[in-house]
Amino acid sequence: MKKLKESEEKDKLQDLTRVGVYLTIPFVLAVSPILGWWIGSWLDKKLDSAPYLMYIGLLFGFIAGFRELYHLVKRFGNGK
Repeated sequence: MKKLKESEEKDKLQDLTRVGVYLTIPFVLAVSPILGWWIGSWLDKKLDSAPYLMYIGLLFGFIAGFRELYHLVKRFGNGK
């Protein structure tokens, strides 16, 4: 009976971990491009090169967001 209870607690902990990871995915995909856009816009103002660095920052933000998504899925997506 005790082993069954420990197994249930372990399953609950794994489920909560998955929920936490799934909740971070939208934030990672939203914040990374916004941050890249913001840094690029700031650099454009400083270097008077608008809008090129903004687009580059946005592109790097998307790349960073999808890279982090890939790592999250690779780490937690196997269901183990």
